[in-house]
Amino acid sequence: MVNYPIKFFLSFCKEECDKTKCPGPLAYYKGLNCSPVYEKEGDCCATRYNCEHLKERDPKKCYVNGKAYEIGEKLKDEDKNPCDIGCTCSAGHGGIATFNCAIVDCFHGQAKPGCFIKNFPLKCCPGEEVCPEKPEDRATCNVNGKEYKEGEFFSIESDPELTCTCQPGYTGENVEPFCAKPKRSYCHPEFNHLYEVINKCAPVYYPSQSPQTSCNAFSRCQNNNDTIIHKEDHPKTDPSPDDEEVCHFGNMVMHRGDELDQDTDNNSKCIKCVCEVPPVLTCKRLPYNVCDY
Repeated sequence: MVNYPIKFFLSFCKEECDKTKCPGPLAYYKGLNCSPVYEKEGDCCATRYNCEHLKERDPKKCYVNGKAYEIGEKLKDEDKNPCDIGCTCSAGHGGIATFNCAIVDCFHGQAKPGCFIKNFPLKCCPGEEVCPEKPEDRATCNVNGKEYKEGEFFSIESDPELTCTCQPGYTGENVEPFCAKPKRSYCHPEFNHLYEVINKCAPVYYPSQSPQTSCNAFSRCQNNNDTIIHKEDHPKTDPSPDDEEVCHFGNMVMHRGDELDQDTDNNSKCIKCVCEVPPVLTCKRLPYNVCDY
């Protein structure tokens, strides 16, 4: 038997940790900049997240990248993604501040046979259609043994936040103008959904989405008829709001494992919400072949 050093096992366990298999709305927590809390050091999955900083949010201000914007203030270039055009902090639903941006239509249709559309990570919409005289004139990029053609997007496993496109001159360096990171997270709930954050609504995902990696499709907020289905081993009483191991939904407090009753509102009957990883519920729309409005 080979005696491997402890460092080997720690390194191996670290590499084996796949957070995409951890429960909870992890992309939502990341977008809110909440901190993971683990039961013990070295654990792969967090048991809860610390989102205490959200209690300090001023409903009359917009937030992005940890910065506060006053109502009427325009989004600064250092916080702006390519399609963030004409974004201004404005009073939104319930008077709560939100960024309003211009609606961008990038529809360009399919490229003609033998042609391709140029794409660039630092531009909002695709570029021109190019029709090379010879197919071999189209540049190619080799990324981790896979070939991409000019205009095609590709991703980098070691840095998934990068957006990259194959362009002439790419030599394997994932830097601008070939690759770029967003200046703000695309899953940034506070950017234009601060109302839902302040009112402790829950992110909802479509059946095909992953709460671990996807931006939520929409939100589920508390309605007047909402009730809790308590887990069998939990008392049928509301836990303390000061408990760190609970989920908060509107003015409701739920134990880990508790569910929302789906039959309290027509808009929620096909949405299953469970307190998996506090303090935010994990909600998924049931498949359309199982439930429909």
